[in-house]
Amino acid sequence: MKQMIYKFLFGVLLLSMYACKQDEIGPIQNDGIAPGPVNNVNVKNLNGAAEITYEIPKDPDLLYVKAAYTAPNGEVRETKISKHKNTVLVEGFGDTKAYVVSLTAVDKGENASAIVDVTVNPKEPPMKLVKETIKVTPDFGGINISYENVTAANMAIVVLTNDSLGQFVPVNTHYTNLKKSVFPTRNLKAEEARFGVFVRDRWGNRSDTLYLNLTPYFETKLDRTKMKGLRLPTDAGLDYGGTMAGLFDGNVGDGTFYHSDNNAKMPQWFTVDLGVTAKLSRLVYFMRQAFYYGLHNPREIEIWGSNDPSADGSFTNWVLLTKYTAVKPSGLPEGQLSQADKAAAEAGESVPIPKEAPKVRYIRFKTLKNWSNGTYVNFNELEAWGDPR
Repeated sequence: MKQMIYKFLFGVLLLSMYACKQDEIGPIQNDGIAPGPVNNVNVKNLNGAAEITYEIPKDPDLLYVKAAYTAPNGEVRETKISKHKNTVLVEGFGDTKAYVVSLTAVDKGENASAIVDVTVNPKEPPMKLVKETIKVTPDFGGINISYENVTAANMAIVVLTNDSLGQFVPVNTHYTNLKKSVFPTRNLKAEEARFGVFVRDRWGNRSDTLYLNLTPYFETKLDRTKMKGLRLPTDAGLDYGGTMAGLFDGNVGDGTFYHSDNNAKMPQWFTVDLGVTAKLSRLVYFMRQAFYYGLHNPREIEIWGSNDPSADGSFTNWVLLTKYTAVKPSGLPEGQLSQADKAAAEAGESVPIPKEAPKVRYIRFKTLKNWSNGTYVNFNELEAWGDPR
């Protein structure tokens, strides 16, 4: 009987505790009282943005502070900041006009304080700063665009030219947050054309357009059927099913590939007979698909050229054409790939050759470092582009 009473009382106790817990996690009680407004507001104007600091009202159920302003296109933009911070960054201004930002303190019951309006005067927006630094030069098969982005803001640089129907349309969009870089627009005819370049930020603000006429240099892909490996004494050996012929068979997939052997150490190289003497514009190599930006794919390389390679395999009669380091677009750790990484890898790693480089018949692909810091080198395909005339 006592055991039954104890069990009954224990059960009542559990039910009571459960009921208390239910009360604790119930809906937030709205006291109907709005918090006080923010005060002691200060503004620091930035490029395309403004940093606003303030004192938070002393209200026990304060939840956040909301900053809102109306963009030139009529869109109302809002930013909510936790009660634990006293600074809000308002961004996305496409000009240097004065804007009114409304600050509102909001509590857990969604009661809003009186609005405090503050005027910000953003400095020149980053996309306009970038546009002012752009330089466009002709290149093999297209043009090169160099730029500076001192604020490291996320930008899209859009290139326009006439398409096959004569329409002046975007032909390349380059996304970046690098402080300084250069990028190409390829596969254009070697004839004078009109180009346009403008810069767009992630809020849709855009600079005015830079217009100019340029003539790209002639470029074509060299005939891969004329290309072959030239085995010299110091070249890395082959193993694991890799062949030199696999580099030039037109298959960028994982079916055929080049793969160095156990004895190869870093740095290591192999030699290619292009089958024709050409002024090279670029080399494009395609990584193993299963190991994009990983394992044995080349990361840091040198490209050497010669017209009379020494039979002993030394670097006598060779000239350094370029040094190149591959960059993973996303910067993610090995084994993790973004869509941008996959798209870049599928397009091939393009190694530009300087315009002042001499014409050559033979190249040496020298790997200084692979993506795993190991001693093997392998990849699927190698293309050569330039002017063989």
